[in-house]
Order: sequence, then C-alpha cells, then structure tokens
Amino acid sequence: MYVCLCNGFTDRCVRAAIDDGAGTVSQVFKTLGAAPQCGKCKDPIRALLDENDMASTDGALLASPA
Repeated sequence: MYVCLCNGFTDRCVRAAIDDGAGTVSQVFKTLGAAPQCGKCKDPIRALLDENDMASTDGALLASPA
C-alpha cells in the first residue's frame, strides 16, 4: 500500500528503511533519499515506526527470563 503519494513510498519500502535503522520519520525520509512534501504521510510512517517498536518490545519480553 502507498504510504506517501508525493514520493511514491510504499509500506514495504518504509519498513525496509526502519529495518535499516531509521527510527524517526526524518530518518525514514533520509534513508529513502527524499524529503517530505505535503506531510500527510507523517502519521502513517509514525504508525509503522510504532508498530516496529511494539514488535521489538514484544520480542524482548518473550526473550527475557521469567
């Protein structure tokens, strides 16, 4: 699904940027070699970042000893 129409970002390429270490919306844009245009994609990108943070936290909780 397209997350940013101005730059043609899909959720897959945003997730790839996050997997490469991008932890903020600005870092996602920098990793993908673009700049925000209209700004409507910032919330969906933040949601993908939050989703990644939740998955990381869940993984850490599962891996920690009881």
